Amino acid sequence: MSLFKGGCSGQSAGRTSSAWSFCVGFLVLLSLAGCGSGKETAGEGTGATLTKEYLYHRGHILYAQEQYDTAAVLLKSAYALDSMFVDPVRDLAMVYYEMGRREPPKSVSSDRNFRVAHRYFGRLEELGNHDAETYDRLCEISLSLDDDRSFLRYARKNAELYPYERQYYNLGLAQYGVGDYQNVIKTQKEAIEKFKTSQYIGGYYRLLGLAYVKVDRDQTAERTFNAGLKAVDAKLAELRRTSSAESDEYRRLADDRVNILLQLKRIFLIYKKQQDLERVDRQLKEAGYEK
Repeated sequence: MSLFKGGCSGQSAGRTSSAWSFCVGFLVLLSLAGCGSGKETAGEGTGATLTKEYLYHRGHILYAQEQYDTAAVLLKSAYALDSMFVDPVRDLAMVYYEMGRREPPKSVSSDRNFRVAHRYFGRLEELGNHDAETYDRLCEISLSLDDDRSFLRYARKNAELYPYERQYYNLGLAQYGVGDYQNVIKTQKEAIEKFKTSQYIGGYYRLLGLAYVKVDRDQTAERTFNAGLKAVDAKLAELRRTSSAESDEYRRLADDRVNILLQLKRIFLIYKKQQDLERVDRQLKEAGYEK
């Protein structure tokens, strides 16, 4: 009986992706094992010398070459030999993260790869990797998968270990996602005090104002949005003076400015503040927002 029946032969119309993955893995390991009659040499990864280090090394090279499917086979084989071996876990996390990014957003294939990447990044943290990049990826993937609880868990850890401007913004966003509005108010007020010149200043004010709206404090929300608008305008003016008007920082602030104006418009519509409403509409039009 052929070892490849229904798998590698290509004859079965019902071949599944899992069977194909098994086939690829088998062929890769078979080729590394050196099935020919040539002499086996220790340290070359032949026969019984397929060590975890060798499998990882070969897998890492293929990962660097963006041959992700084959890299994953070898990296998983290295990890199977030692579940405490950190290096293949890190590469596997990045392999599936990159594959997820290459698929259409929110597609089945993208979500599937991101879920696997999430598991490996989570395992990386369990193995003692508490660097900011690991938490950034866990937050990003959790957000992509609409996993609010996971996003909050890792955003909180990230902010505790690395209390910097981006981490504060992500923490507020995660808290808002699970409806923890009182803590959004607490963390974003703290962020505004600590990072007055941050590119996230508009985001801090926007989240703070939205949280006030959620707890029925519309007047405080209006004052917050107006203060945020003033802070963003000052930062944008500074960037224009330094010829940074095409930077990602500038675009982020400009987007936050539009979103703050839209929140003010909503409040002015509710309370029928016609003069303020006309002013905001003018500002939105000047910003290029026509909806």
